[in-house]
Amino acid sequence: MNAVTQLDVLHLEQTIARYDIGELIRYWPATNGIENSNYFLRLSRENSEREYVLTIVEQPSHSGAAYVSLLDACFEAGLPVASVIRNAEGNPYDELAGKPVLLARRLAGRHPHNPIVKQIEALARFTARFHLATARLEFPVPDYPRDADWLLDKLAITEGRLPYTSYRLLADTVARVASLLTRRDVRGLPKGVIHGDLFRDNVLFNERGLNGVLDFHHAATGYLIYDLAVIANDWCTDANGTLDPERTVALMRAYNRLRPLTRHELWFFPSFTLYAAVAFWLSRLSVALQAQSAGNLRFNNPEEFQRIVQQHSAHSFYLDERLLNFE
Repeated sequence: MNAVTQLDVLHLEQTIARYDIGELIRYWPATNGIENSNYFLRLSRENSEREYVLTIVEQPSHSGAAYVSLLDACFEAGLPVASVIRNAEGNPYDELAGKPVLLARRLAGRHPHNPIVKQIEALARFTARFHLATARLEFPVPDYPRDADWLLDKLAITEGRLPYTSYRLLADTVARVASLLTRRDVRGLPKGVIHGDLFRDNVLFNERGLNGVLDFHHAATGYLIYDLAVIANDWCTDANGTLDPERTVALMRAYNRLRPLTRHELWFFPSFTLYAAVAFWLSRLSVALQAQSAGNLRFNNPEEFQRIVQQHSAHSFYLDERLLNFE
């Protein structure tokens, strides 16, 4: 959700000068940003050109003050993540148009539109390595905010503003998920730092494979299985929102090889795909409803996740744990 902050080239050049990374050749807006304003920059220094990403922070990240340290930890662990570049004073944040900005190298690659199994497996391996690399951080990362209270608060915003059948599906699903999150066995599921937003438009592939993971603004401490549920909903569903067994099993199997899943995680995986789907449905709905009055907000289509919620509600996905070790 954002109205893209328009850049003034003079102010942009003043900000870039504080990084001492070269002279600006051109800049252009990234098309995928929703919550923050992102611009690609091409700079020249010593007869060579490099591209960077400038992020104007429109909304604070879920990880708060831990955001930069988390990216640094991922980069130091060898994950395909761009670390934040410090300005000449050593600060990770600078300022532009009265807003905080972050600068990072642009990672090469393209977003997959119709991912193949090998790409899903590559993302599964990244996710497992990410969970393992962030398991013993020396700084706290806040809890994932989309809990039961958040779901109920967002649901209240939609009351009286949706068709009856849509609202009934939404309300029933929120009730189911809120109840799920109160269970003692669910509360005992493995937790750690999650990315929280591993959609296709946040992952880059080149001819060699997975080359970059972007947008850690949703990163927080949460249930590790939630990351796999988010991936499954975006990477493993068909046009109707139904989980494809081959892709879903490939995802879980590749992840399990690096970080073995517990039996309880496997049991609750279908419930977490419903949880993740309704959370993103509500997130998109709240922005879409706000856009009706604001008019200039950008948002993703909430109906995509309504279809996924409908399918998950009608057909719970069964995952046989024996398939994870099948070669």
